[in-house]
Amino acid sequence: MKCLNRAQMEEFILEEAYAGAGLNIHVQNCSRCQALMAEVRQEQEAWSQALYPERLTDDFTRQVMASLTDVPIEPAVEENEPDTILLRKKRRSPFIRRAALAAACLLIVAAALTVYAQPSIADWVRSIFARDNAASDTGLLDARQIGLVQNPHVKVKDKGYTLEINEAVVDPIRIIMGVKITDPHGKPVVNEVDWSQVTVKDTKGIEVAQLHPFGGSPVIENVWSLLSDGGQSDTLTVEGKINQIGNKFSKRIVKGNWNFKFTLDMKQASELTKVTPLDQQYTTPEGLHIEMEKIVRTPSGVRLDLSTSLDEKAKSRSSGLPWEKQELGFHFEDEQGNVISRVEADRSWSTYGMAPPKRALKSDQVRWAYTFTYLPYDQKKLRFVMDSYTIPIHSDGAISFTPQEVNDHPVTFKDQGDMIRLSGFQIGQDPNYQEKKVAGLISMTGTFTNGFNQDEWVLRDQDGNEYPIDFRGTVQMGKIREANGDPGFIVEGLTALPEKATLIRKVTDKWYSNVNWSFDLPKGEPIKGLENVNPEDYWEAP
Repeated sequence: MKCLNRAQMEEFILEEAYAGAGLNIHVQNCSRCQALMAEVRQEQEAWSQALYPERLTDDFTRQVMASLTDVPIEPAVEENEPDTILLRKKRRSPFIRRAALAAACLLIVAAALTVYAQPSIADWVRSIFARDNAASDTGLLDARQIGLVQNPHVKVKDKGYTLEINEAVVDPIRIIMGVKITDPHGKPVVNEVDWSQVTVKDTKGIEVAQLHPFGGSPVIENVWSLLSDGGQSDTLTVEGKINQIGNKFSKRIVKGNWNFKFTLDMKQASELTKVTPLDQQYTTPEGLHIEMEKIVRTPSGVRLDLSTSLDEKAKSRSSGLPWEKQELGFHFEDEQGNVISRVEADRSWSTYGMAPPKRALKSDQVRWAYTFTYLPYDQKKLRFVMDSYTIPIHSDGAISFTPQEVNDHPVTFKDQGDMIRLSGFQIGQDPNYQEKKVAGLISMTGTFTNGFNQDEWVLRDQDGNEYPIDFRGTVQMGKIREANGDPGFIVEGLTALPEKATLIRKVTDKWYSNVNWSFDLPKGEPIKGLENVNPEDYWEAP
């Protein structure tokens, strides 16, 4: 696996718990990535100290004290009183005292404004453009650069809680806004609102987005969505009906009214959007037909539209199965062969990908929409390279064994390049249910060249009865997938060990890599103001 760059490392640190297992392993065992991680963490700590110092700097204190030169002061009379500045009891004009204090206050405000005006700190404080949040989202930063940030001016209060929305970005690809919620003490509240209560509708009243939280900071929550059908509307209306702050994981639930409604202008972003048609088709040796449709370049990113379908032989292998639950693997590379962006067929890692692809089944086609924050086909010559894909197919791999003996004599299932070691079989509590319910529990470990998500397994006893199997454990993605059971295979409905058993895989999430297809992308027309944007300029900014 290729080492991470700075932007990817920042994203990895923020989302480490959700990163692919293969990526976690690489970072843990790569000295270069470990060094970069330490450097990034140190930088983030420096930012934290700069933004949230435990005390005012000595220089700032000197400036305040200098402004009070003409005002005699003395320590507090009582040691147990709070630390305060006391004016002497000597008779002095109240006007002079007020003027001195006013000067001190003005100095404090001016100093604060000076600090905030510094670009790096201002960028950190701004909600959806926080450095730790937007560093790898070059599309979002592009949108800001050409002036597409809108201010909804939302501020609603109830029960002491305040909800504010002061920044939003929208174009034909996506909508994203930063939401700040504070409690009666002014402390931030995040991840405690059900954003499904917010609707986004076009001018015809059709709902075009389903909002959900994604990223943010301990102060600001990012709420966003990809737009369906490219957001074909000059305006979008966002309406929230928020009647509760808190959920089952919160310390408290507060009922109230934090409703809001505002309109976002799409016209400027739509006028800047560029569409590049793609006239390329390919059929893999196993019968998957791929038809490239277009690339859409918007101020905040790039969307790749394509469709897939199956020939007759491929249809027969997946007849009656959810064949639309396929996954595609491909990458874009420059003339030197450097990978610019990659999508893995197992979705364990996608560079510059905003989210998993949107997939819709229409008739006998699967329509795909992949979105990227960075794909500079309008600046340099890029090539699309198809790597692999997965699709569920019928299969009949099997192994027969004696359940009572497998604890002492493990057996190995082998099929289509996959190997699974069965090392234990017992009857116990079904972990998928809280109430008392028994099931067969098979301890297993495995390595797969194929996928695993769409597999279907059953256990057949000596009398021909079949029991469905569920899997509970972890699967580490990568070229070789590793499965570890916890407890492993759960044989649902099995209440006693059978005398004989046969483990059968009826459906395989088949992985194909025998593809040989690539083509050059036509050079797209750049968006005015973003002709020579380099993401490194954003990432390395002070």
